[in-house]
Amino acid sequence: IEVQAEIVIRKHKLPHKFSEKALTEANSYPESIADDKQRLDLRAVQHVTIDGETARDFDDAVAVEKTTRGWRLYVSIADVSYYVKPGSALDREAYERGTSVYFPNRVVPMLPERLSNNLCSLVPNQPRPAFTAIMEFDRNGKRLTQKFSKSTIISRYRLTYTIVKQILVDRN
Repeated sequence: IEVQAEIVIRKHKLPHKFSEKALTEANSYPESIADDKQRLDLRAVQHVTIDGETARDFDDAVAVEKTTRGWRLYVSIADVSYYVKPGSALDREAYERGTSVYFPNRVVPMLPERLSNNLCSLVPNQPRPAFTAIMEFDRNGKRLTQKFSKSTIISRYRLTYTIVKQILVDRN
């Protein structure tokens, strides 16, 4: 399988090595993010990621809270722009790639691993910059309000579709 992936990478000229400049940029960021008054602080909201068992990236998370009128839904996606600035080496190389390419046993990432698997990933129990849609629904499911904001979140759990099915459908 490794040989087949290498053949595809070479045949399609997939960029699979990062420049020293891009790697230096990726390694320049601290492990923790600074408090940012321009971001909505949603760290107390109980976000979770839900992906397949074999997922390798965790870039979206959800949370639901009961309200007096019905429900509040939070849908958050990792804010890669917190790290990847327009015109930077990271930006140019991500643009050249366009997306990550997944093979059964490896990935050709759009961003260096420190960003793609760590800082830009909504790993559990780590504050991460995000963009969040906050929607309120009444008890009948009619959307009442919507708001969009840059935010800081903490994902509490990495759930899988199988686990969610066991909880919601199987009641296990």
